[in-house]
Amino acid sequence: MASADFILHNARIVTMDGAIPEVRAMAVRDGRVMALGTDDDIRALAGPGTRLMDGEGRLVLPGFQDTHIHLQDSGQDYSQNADLSFVRTEDEMVAKVAAFAATHDRAWVNGTGWYSGIFHAGNLNRHLLDRAVPDRPCLIVASDGHNACLNSLGIAAVGLAADTPDPMNGHFVHDETGAPSGMLYENAVGWAEARMPAPSDDDFARGVLWAQALAHRNGFTGVLDAKVEERHVRVYNSLAERGELTLRVAATALVTAHDTTAAAVARLKGFRASTSGGRFKVHSAKFFLDGVIENRTAAMIAPYSDVQGGNAPLMFSPEQIGDMFTAFDAERFQIHVHAIGDMAVRAALDGMERARIVNGDWPSLHQIAHIQFIDPADIARFRQLGVMANVQ
Repeated sequence: MASADFILHNARIVTMDGAIPEVRAMAVRDGRVMALGTDDDIRALAGPGTRLMDGEGRLVLPGFQDTHIHLQDSGQDYSQNADLSFVRTEDEMVAKVAAFAATHDRAWVNGTGWYSGIFHAGNLNRHLLDRAVPDRPCLIVASDGHNACLNSLGIAAVGLAADTPDPMNGHFVHDETGAPSGMLYENAVGWAEARMPAPSDDDFARGVLWAQALAHRNGFTGVLDAKVEERHVRVYNSLAERGELTLRVAATALVTAHDTTAAAVARLKGFRASTSGGRFKVHSAKFFLDGVIENRTAAMIAPYSDVQGGNAPLMFSPEQIGDMFTAFDAERFQIHVHAIGDMAVRAALDGMERARIVNGDWPSLHQIAHIQFIDPADIARFRQLGVMANVQ
């Protein structure tokens, strides 16, 4: 056997193998584990150029997997825009955004990561952002991606007016005068971003490399990117082809309510075929059935007590859910559903139940993500249908 490049010994190495759950030493060659065993057995694989490390009895775990993350988009956002994750007050928001604007000479000022549990339509609007950025358009996006806010010049730049109709599954918030407040909900965020200068593929590639380095520093070797489209696939494939993608990325590709079933299936089959090997693959279909509780776009069985109109609709009709889930299940795609409210969770389970009735049972690993609310009557259906609860 060839000698090892690296040997770790005198450690508690967890193998995830029930027959041999823990070993003392590990040998690595060409970036892959070549052997596990006792200190003496593994040290015998050392050669003149082998690097030895004494683990000093410390615990060594296999790489962690993050099963719901938006690696490419978040990597670009957090590495290249104002990070608002730790902002807690209106004055802090103004100061943070203004400081970023002062050191970044861009046509637009962008920020990301503010929390919708702290900032909302009652305290975040164009007037607050005008204090931070009076001379350029500005857009800041919430940590969950379901809310964003424009300043006055940003509102003008994207052409948002008092009479601009809401996009499908989106909403423009208006102030007491009827003018846009700057706050955007759900697909209104994408509506605005489509009218702004877009980051380049190189920007997103740099974002992936930044996020990948962060993941590796924290022990992560694989992730699920939970919403990809054509650009994401293009960037990941390019990085993989150049040998720069060292993280294993499984991806779930977005399906929207605008799609026909046939077009969506054809698109995702193309993605899957283009990523059939290596460190990047598309293996599932992503559906957003509702929004989030904070802006009252989560679909609930019982009506909201503090919202005119009482409830938020599902973002797909029940007929669409049934037809699309059945079609993707038949093509052996995993189905990955964003569902916050109990109505959305039930609708997702109904769609998966229909797919199972039509197509039969197979180890699909369909999953519902988030599940902040669930009717107790629906809990047992997860086991009955073989559906995974991805509570992130």
